[in-house]
Amino acid sequence: MVFVTGHKGSGSKTCVMSKYSKMLIAAAVLIYIGSLLALLKMMRIIDNHEVGDHIMSPEKIKTTINTAKSSPHHLGQPTTTKQYTELATTIAAKWNLTTPNAIDLLVQQFEKANDYDPEKDFFHFHHLYKSGGTSISNFMDKTVGLRKVGKYWEGILPGSYESGNFDHDEALADINKRLEEGTNREDLPYKASYAHTGLRPVYGPHKTKTAMFFQEQMPNKRLRAITMLREPTDFRASNHAMIMCGLNADIKKFNQQRAKKGLDQVCSPKDGLNVSALVDVKTQTLIDKCQSGAKVNGQQKKQCQDHANGVDIFEHCRSPSHLLAHHQYDKHYRSMFKGLMGRYHRGQEFGGTAYVGMSFGYERAEESKGYSVENVEEYTLQDLGGLDLTISGAGEGGPPEPDFIWFGITERMKESTILFYYYFKAKPLKKIPQHRIQDCHPTESVGWTAKHREIVKQKEPADYAVWRAANAILD
Repeated sequence: MVFVTGHKGSGSKTCVMSKYSKMLIAAAVLIYIGSLLALLKMMRIIDNHEVGDHIMSPEKIKTTINTAKSSPHHLGQPTTTKQYTELATTIAAKWNLTTPNAIDLLVQQFEKANDYDPEKDFFHFHHLYKSGGTSISNFMDKTVGLRKVGKYWEGILPGSYESGNFDHDEALADINKRLEEGTNREDLPYKASYAHTGLRPVYGPHKTKTAMFFQEQMPNKRLRAITMLREPTDFRASNHAMIMCGLNADIKKFNQQRAKKGLDQVCSPKDGLNVSALVDVKTQTLIDKCQSGAKVNGQQKKQCQDHANGVDIFEHCRSPSHLLAHHQYDKHYRSMFKGLMGRYHRGQEFGGTAYVGMSFGYERAEESKGYSVENVEEYTLQDLGGLDLTISGAGEGGPPEPDFIWFGITERMKESTILFYYYFKAKPLKKIPQHRIQDCHPTESVGWTAKHREIVKQKEPADYAVWRAANAILD
């Protein structure tokens, strides 16, 4: 409180501020400063992620900001929403989002409530190969998995495999065992599951086996989805090095042999690593096996026959340039992100993403009816961003698909796991599980360059549109 006192005979008045009033003013000043610092910190976080050519030109940023400020959605808003709009504008510009309503959709991300209910919700993690999913599966065990009972984590539905398809029979056996022991179906303890098996679509003509299983066995649960994605070129480089060509194992063996000779590890062509020479060894090993009469599978038998006819059977493994020019790329590495949401845009049909395995092999998103980069960006912001709860595999007006309550980005694992703690109300771990981290990073060891990355960007505009929009959501 402020007291005004007059000094007798002085003809003047003096303002005396109470101690309580001073404390109130000081608190208000601190809150104001704290708000400014929080805003500045958020801006620094947004600016700290390098995106290279995804950044707009200064002229385009200025135009975008002016457009946002002059829009009816911006005028007359509360201060907080105005700040959201300015942040969303910066984020959209940073990730070069070109869909017209990107800013409005990003503002909705700031305002979206976390409505996860551990008593009512069940979520499935669709683990795309080589996206950091093994670490996330283990992370789920130690957070939403609750306590471990025997071989299983109580909160994780048995049949979940960190690097395998979902085993419905194993899941059913555990469910039936609990029901026989007297547990009510609505009291089953499962919170989540994980596997390479996809969940979507849950409705429509292409509904998955896993969707039908969950609906039948846990009818009282609200199904929800989570996933992981990775920078598209690195995603392909990792798949190429480990799954398609087995180069990670070859390089590891090569460096083990060097270590026995007292030589240092080499992890890139510039250091003397010759991947093509390792491919020659791989080829000869297979030919020797075929000629020895040892048991070989059908694919290996055909490879040996092709080699006898003069074909370089592992040509696509020799370098990124060989892969990008090879038919194996078109067969396996086109539009690899279809498995994330089940489709890229509203004009594309759901389906074909439940059991893809290591080979992927999707049709090109760029050839689908209704495709455009803007449509892919918009759909990603709405679907992967968990904003549109009307999307259905049964078509417009059908029952809604499980919404995405969380997703992570491999290159931003720390931020992703922090958000996981928040969304699932989980106690933070002392250490994040890490699995299959290579001593020699595939992008470096096989010789991927900026030029190769540019080629992938040109080949895969849909995947890069998804990746940019996902990063904008995470920002």
